[in-house]
Amino acid sequence: MQTAKKWIIILIAFDDSDIDAQVLKERIPVDEDEHVAAFLRGGELLDVLADDAEEMIEGYRREIEKECLR
Repeated sequence: MQTAKKWIIILIAFDDSDIDAQVLKERIPVDEDEHVAAFLRGGELLDVLADDAEEMIEGYRREIEKECLR
């Protein structure tokens, strides 16, 4: 039996100019706390999305990245 999933979009950024900021996507189980998941990955939760096709989520992630890192 497959566990239901969701996508989280995370901003990873530091106050260190030697480390590039990035926006990541990750698919996690629906019952996992998305805020804790983002924190454990060293980032800040930006959005939580349904378990849609990865290509669609990647396009959304790129749009968010453009907004955050311009």
